[in-house]
Amino acid sequence: MEQQEKYVVFFDLDKTLLNINSSVPLILAAYKKGLLKTPSLLKAVMLSVIYKLRLGNTINITESMASWLNGLHESTVIELSGQLVKEKLIHKIRPSVIEEIKRHKTRGARMVILSASLPYTCEPIARHLKFDDVLCSSMEVVEGVFTGKPLGNICIEKEKEIRMRDYCLEKAFNLQDVWCFGDSYSDRFIMEICGNPVCVHPDSRLRKLAKNKNWKLMN
Repeated sequence: MEQQEKYVVFFDLDKTLLNINSSVPLILAAYKKGLLKTPSLLKAVMLSVIYKLRLGNTINITESMASWLNGLHESTVIELSGQLVKEKLIHKIRPSVIEEIKRHKTRGARMVILSASLPYTCEPIARHLKFDDVLCSSMEVVEGVFTGKPLGNICIEKEKEIRMRDYCLEKAFNLQDVWCFGDSYSDRFIMEICGNPVCVHPDSRLRKLAKNKNWKLMN
């Protein structure tokens, strides 16, 4: 008889599991292979800076950043992402987070990536870490080609909370037993409803909120 997991742990990907934003090396790799034109690269870099400085709507910026995929074949992105994960991204996993993963696995937890990133990076990293599930954003694909439009809502802010609530309801996990690891102020929605929020190298606004609410901080 399969053993029931005792609780569930949700990990954000970029700047939480990883110490970098995975979209940046992916976009650069696409540019080096000639899959991305210079104007599109400059736009992606500009949006990344705007996102980092919190100078605009987080959801709109995230959607715009993903639009660089427009016109690319999904199979090409799958291959490119898989290579990038193997050669670079798995080496960017935070050592402190690896220890947390081991600790929770030993305790019988279910492990889930909950991220605004796309499955092409989330899923290979989840397999590498032997996670149980991935909840992330998706992009529209028509006849094997990206349209540049999101498929459904980007998995960020309130949408992350909805995904987490639905997952816990489906799997019969109590929110008070849930652990959430995140780095961004946009992760506050899931942290405010879970029993065990952990802020990993948080941005300034999340750090301030964490100190006010006595949430755990780690590097």
